[in-house]
Amino acid sequence: MPRKPKIEKQTIQVIVNNKPVAVTLFPPTATRRIWYAYWPGLKFSKSTGQTTLADAIVAAENMVKNGGQKVTVADALMSDEEFEAIQRRHFSKKTDPAAQARAAKTLEDCLDAITAFRDITGLKPITLATPDDCERFQQQAQTLPKNWRQKHLNSKSSVGLLSPNTVLKWSRSLQAAFERVNRSGGRKCVRGVVDQQKLLGGNPWNQFTWIGGTNKPIRQFDHVELLSLLDHFQNHWPEISVGPLVAKVCLWSWSRREEVMSLQWSMLRTVDDERHFEIEGKRGVKKWFRVPDGLFGELVKTRSDSPFVFAAYTEQIKRYFENSKTPGPAKNVEGQFKPENLGNWFYKKLVKWSQTLPKGKATIHVFRKTSLQYARAGEDVNRQVAADAKLGEAVMTTHYVRESDVQMRNASNRTFHRILASLPSPVAARYGHVEPQRTDLEKRLDEARTSKNWELVTRLSNELIRCGRGTTG
Repeated sequence: MPRKPKIEKQTIQVIVNNKPVAVTLFPPTATRRIWYAYWPGLKFSKSTGQTTLADAIVAAENMVKNGGQKVTVADALMSDEEFEAIQRRHFSKKTDPAAQARAAKTLEDCLDAITAFRDITGLKPITLATPDDCERFQQQAQTLPKNWRQKHLNSKSSVGLLSPNTVLKWSRSLQAAFERVNRSGGRKCVRGVVDQQKLLGGNPWNQFTWIGGTNKPIRQFDHVELLSLLDHFQNHWPEISVGPLVAKVCLWSWSRREEVMSLQWSMLRTVDDERHFEIEGKRGVKKWFRVPDGLFGELVKTRSDSPFVFAAYTEQIKRYFENSKTPGPAKNVEGQFKPENLGNWFYKKLVKWSQTLPKGKATIHVFRKTSLQYARAGEDVNRQVAADAKLGEAVMTTHYVRESDVQMRNASNRTFHRILASLPSPVAARYGHVEPQRTDLEKRLDEARTSKNWELVTRLSNELIRCGRGTTG
């Protein structure tokens, strides 16, 4: 039989304080069953405690960096504090103020998911998690009541269980969090916070089959509810004129809560007789949305020196409390407008109003779902151009081309008219749309189109252009 290959000693280099240190590894022998390590400065070689070369190399590197002492299990593991520090580092990389605000909210959700995982599994540190632990977390979480973390004195005796969708939301946050500490995660891995030896070699959340979620019916406002909401604000909060204005902007803008509440006058884009606002939404996506003339007039009436469109809320809510039977809360109203305060107030009033509706509770996001049902947002132009140019759509729009103001305006107008066409005239009027007055010349032009008298259409169109009534865009 052939002899076993002889294991030779190995020499590796370890970087300490930016300087290379040569380390010699001596293989096991008849008297020493494990690998030993020696580097300049030692009197004798030291035991690595490992029987394989790969493990001996890792142990030797840690020993050199740790002053010759073997690294304990606690030292080799990433602590929960370090795990969270990596998450904070990741979300701190945003520089744009709006992006920082979104990152702060996502970080809060991430830390909440980490806390839930630690409390339910009992793992500490949570980097010890295996795929079995992650799957067990998903199963156990579904058996807990919604108030499992803190039961208030006035809590109901029987509450529902955590929904699968809530568990999946936590799981997605945890999957991303573990990928940031995964040395095999490529660009998603956050480096430089802890020693690279503490980073994980894989992501346990990618190694098992997840639970399924539940499909909820899409909650949207019908026309009766849209009118009822404006009546509710006028009847119960007549002093807060900003309330119905927020509702109207939500419908025409199909935007998220923070985007609407943070609307500023500097975002206004006036083209001819059209009023658009340019906003930057989630993940830096920019868009324009158009508001009808009547609504714009209402917004202008509440305008103050503040750059925020809805800044009048601060003074209005303060006066409301001062004139009420319990004026105490007025002193707690902050002097400077904060979008999140208006967002919280509007959210609470909307939820309370909707609780008794046949369709059930509604939140601000229902406005977005309602508008998008009408608008069907999204154009295929970018996708087609990118395909023809053999580029990814995201790469093309990020590095090669940029939508012009004309394109943004046209997209805004198309969506505006889709929403308008889907609203009954009474609803559109209550939400700020003013029907333009048609001249006799325009009425004759419509009749000519209907009768397909194209010669007359041409002549009347030229007359309208000379009168300055021609359409643009």
